Amino acid sequence: MARVIKADSNTHPGVADEGEDRIAGSRIEHARIHNRRLVFETIFQRGPISRVEIASVIGLKPQTISSITRELLEQGLIVEAGRSSGLRGQPQIYLEANAEAGFSVGVHLDQNLCSILVLDLTRKERARRVTRLDTADPAEAVRALASLLADLLEEQGLPGERVWGIGLVLPTFGSADDAFDFSMRHWQAWRDFPFAEELQRLTGHAILVENDATAAAIGERIHRPDTQDATFVYYYIGHGSGAGLIIDGYPYKGAGGMAGEIGLLPFAGLGGSQTWAEAAEETAAQGGLISIGGLGLACGLGLNPDPAQVLNLLALRDHRLMDWLASAARLLRDVVAVIEVMYDPGFIAVGGALPQPLIERLVDRAYPLRPTPAARRDRVHARLITARLSEDAAVTGAAMLPIFVNTSHNFRHLYIRQNLAEIRPFEIASGAV
Repeated sequence: MARVIKADSNTHPGVADEGEDRIAGSRIEHARIHNRRLVFETIFQRGPISRVEIASVIGLKPQTISSITRELLEQGLIVEAGRSSGLRGQPQIYLEANAEAGFSVGVHLDQNLCSILVLDLTRKERARRVTRLDTADPAEAVRALASLLADLLEEQGLPGERVWGIGLVLPTFGSADDAFDFSMRHWQAWRDFPFAEELQRLTGHAILVENDATAAAIGERIHRPDTQDATFVYYYIGHGSGAGLIIDGYPYKGAGGMAGEIGLLPFAGLGGSQTWAEAAEETAAQGGLISIGGLGLACGLGLNPDPAQVLNLLALRDHRLMDWLASAARLLRDVVAVIEVMYDPGFIAVGGALPQPLIERLVDRAYPLRPTPAARRDRVHARLITARLSEDAAVTGAAMLPIFVNTSHNFRHLYIRQNLAEIRPFEIASGAV
């Protein structure tokens, strides 16, 4: 399995708590890297933006902002994006990320389906491919995926040396270290298979591995300008269900990387189970339509739901789909209450593999929510909302992982599973390492 790399856990880079090891390197050097990342992340998130606006957002001195942006311009990580006109005083120069400075690849593997997305540093889509891929044999699947990636980059003329990494999103698998086997049907062969390591060997790119819910949460965080420091939960609905937790703007994984596994949460009277097998059997028993089990929300029209077919059933108000909506809404109402009392999020966004109109209907049906302390009058967001990123959330989040891990300024919350080598292009490009 991909090994876990966790950045220093101290609040201030370079300063160790009592009894903990210090982060490698000098405090001054890591403060410099922290500030560079903070400036770049602000430009990446909010650009085009002027130096004056950057200073007002992050609180660094104008001289520090000027010095850092000058370095970033010289190294080609950012570019000038125009000047202000018609204002008093000296015209302001606007800055934004340089689209060609790097590319980030996202891969979402679901059952017999592979989605690939390539973004540049302005988050513009540069390439996309959705294809059938036999996932029954992981060894064959990894070879096929490596070939697909190489062909796609070559077709689009994207140089491999500018690829910052590959974000790989997979369902959560068990391992030999787990006390019980919660592997999903069809994925048993993937248990303990070193897929990420093999993909890195075949492609030569750093591989960042996440589950679909956490990747979707990261994608939602990046695409919401008001969530840079927010605490929220992304409830992801796929073949199973899970929650991506964003705490103070950064993903929270828990002690063993399993935080947010709502799909394993048993509910009294709903046939709670520690495996996905029961939900799979229930789906099959209902003719392959979307089903609900003790795991949370499970979906499937066949093995991979066809959005057009789901939307047609929704338009016809098909009784099977309406029955699922009613049952799923009741369960979602309970899940929301559990999440709220545990994490007190600013909001819970629902998204995943289902079409957006169906997600919107599900969220509407879940109201009225159960009374919890989250029902405050001073709320900024509604307690339960439809995610901005839904069907594309997992692959978009996957494509954001290499950028996120290589530019995040917050070392304390940087928690990402990465294998073999810790490659940080942002520091390499800046001469920091």
